[in-house]
Amino acid sequence: MQKLKVFLTDGYNPHLNLATEEWIFHNLDATDQILFLWRNEETVVIGRNQNPWSECNLAAMKENRVHLARRNTGGGAVYHDLGNTNFTFLSPRDSYKRENNIAIIFNALKELGIQGEASGRNDLLVSFADGARKFSGSAYREKKDRAFHHGTIMMSID
Repeated sequence: MQKLKVFLTDGYNPHLNLATEEWIFHNLDATDQILFLWRNEETVVIGRNQNPWSECNLAAMKENRVHLARRNTGGGAVYHDLGNTNFTFLSPRDSYKRENNIAIIFNALKELGIQGEASGRNDLLVSFADGARKFSGSAYREKKDRAFHHGTIMMSID
């Protein structure tokens, strides 16, 4: 029997949050549907193949006490702060559908009176009078029995 589990973290340490995501991916029952919601204090998160010396201004990050963290998925560098909520959907690989995860996000937006749209492979947009704006980017990962989709939701970024 498939179970739905929701985890919320009350800590803002990006290294602990990314490690928790990784632990969930490798250790919890692969037949469960899991949603992990988390936020990080000021952090630049880079993809697994990125070079921090070419992607980041490390001196400015050090001066401003911005963390540097690496995730285990591809994609570009992203900035996190407490105005950004991160999500991770984990599913059994045979029932994984990215579209289901996007629908959950868009249904939550509808509850707030906001209409969203998907663009390309990884971006979620909200329309404004002057055009659509990206509010979420995503990355994906799979293994033999499990898949995940994680991303950002910008709410009030500094």
